[in-house]
Amino acid sequence: MNRTFRILETIWLIVACVGIFMCVYSIFIKDYKGSVYFFAFFIVCAFMYAIRKYQRIKFEKEQKEQNKSI
Repeated sequence: MNRTFRILETIWLIVACVGIFMCVYSIFIKDYKGSVYFFAFFIVCAFMYAIRKYQRIKFEKEQKEQNKSI
């Protein structure tokens, strides 16, 4: 299960990086108005990354406590 959390966390991080790259690209190459959508996409992905990271850390902590009690 821990591996699944890590994979999902990594996927959200990669997607967030793509979103911020597209935002910067849109600002410099295209127009400013189009970059707002990419920035919103980046914010959502970064938020999901933070949630997944929190879940993974919480799960690892619970596993350690469970292994100690056994």
